[in-house]
Amino acid sequence: MLNRYHLLTAVCLSAAGLFTASLSAQNTVVTQERSTTVYHPGAAMDTSTSVALPSGITAKNLNDDKAIDKTFKKLAEDAITHDGFDNIVGMVSDQDQARFKENVGKSSWNNVDGNNNKRLNDLAADINNTFKTKYNHDFDMDYSKVFSADFISIMTGEVADPNALVGKWPVTAGPSLNSASAGKVSSADAQEAQNKAFGGKVNLEKGRDVAIAHLKDSHGMPGLTASLIHETASGWKFDVPNTLTAQKLYDNLVANLSLISAHKDRLPGDINDGYREVTHAIVAALYDMDLSHGGSTVMDNVNNNLNNNLNNGAVRPSNNTGTVNNR
Repeated sequence: MLNRYHLLTAVCLSAAGLFTASLSAQNTVVTQERSTTVYHPGAAMDTSTSVALPSGITAKNLNDDKAIDKTFKKLAEDAITHDGFDNIVGMVSDQDQARFKENVGKSSWNNVDGNNNKRLNDLAADINNTFKTKYNHDFDMDYSKVFSADFISIMTGEVADPNALVGKWPVTAGPSLNSASAGKVSSADAQEAQNKAFGGKVNLEKGRDVAIAHLKDSHGMPGLTASLIHETASGWKFDVPNTLTAQKLYDNLVANLSLISAHKDRLPGDINDGYREVTHAIVAALYDMDLSHGGSTVMDNVNNNLNNNLNNGAVRPSNNTGTVNNR
């Protein structure tokens, strides 16, 4: 499996202003004005942005797109499984899991809401039943069909300098209420990564394999970028903002899946596109994007978060003209 590179120049006019993105193999510049679009199933959006690996990470072809796709598949299917929240917590990085436990002191996560996670379990059952009724299929996807090039772009690399990642990792996922540096690597994190075996619990020492995966704006939801690190014993894990708690993750999942459930009659006709819509909402929850609040939570401070000059990266392209190094 090869990492793919995508050359793109796009100019989009949104309700809030002009978005311009230009890419070259060495440099990416992103400019986006504030958008006021909110979640609307089936609507076209102009909020997608092109992203790249930040300084401190050297682009490297890890030939690991398939493994990363499987990680997204597992995340989505765990969210649509009874008592799946425990497994979701297990899919975030060591540092994030340690913080979750410090915040609430739990070793099992199947009673976060004090009612055996009933709200999330009910939503999981409802969405799975919807897939059975609408598509005659359980929520059990073929990742090779779902995570197509026109839905997700993957860039891989390795950490070259942990100190250069201070305030830059995990990368800004998308529009949020957080300031540009909130929830990112601190100076203390960088020192731990440098000085402890295997980077300590931070796992961002020099040579550590990392990736970012950008989900294109779709189904009325804004584009967002997930940050992942490769942990030696357990494979790819989601590195989420250090401001995220287990309770907030649970609440985000309930909010975002409630939107899917409320609009289940408008799920796409194609089952693979249906999987994409649900997966998008779940990944948004993982990166602290509560889509139910629309403009107030998802879209505020977009200028602060997305007007960055970033570089490096090898992108999975769409199967259109201008593509090289396809799978």
